[in-house]
Amino acid sequence: MAKKKHKKKKSFTRTIVFAFMVFFVMVMAASVYNQNQTLNALKKEETILLQQIEKEKEKQLELQSRQSYYESDDYIEKVAREQLGLVKSGELVFINNAE
Repeated sequence: MAKKKHKKKKSFTRTIVFAFMVFFVMVMAASVYNQNQTLNALKKEETILLQQIEKEKEKQLELQSRQSYYESDDYIEKVAREQLGLVKSGELVFINNAE
């Protein structure tokens, strides 16, 4: 009878260990799944941010190009002619009175 009791105790212990191992594996699987979902979300966010960075770099180049133009003599001359009505020496100015 002592052997039966010992076998039952051993069997019960094995069952408990097996149940714990199954529980542990399930918890680990759930953890890996959650981490994988988080990783995928972060990769999508990274892709979006990299696209935004590229757009901002293009915008920066456009603005630098505009700044260079605004600092150029051509732009200053254009503004002087159009907004201030200035002319270069030796140029003739025609005024249209038909309006």
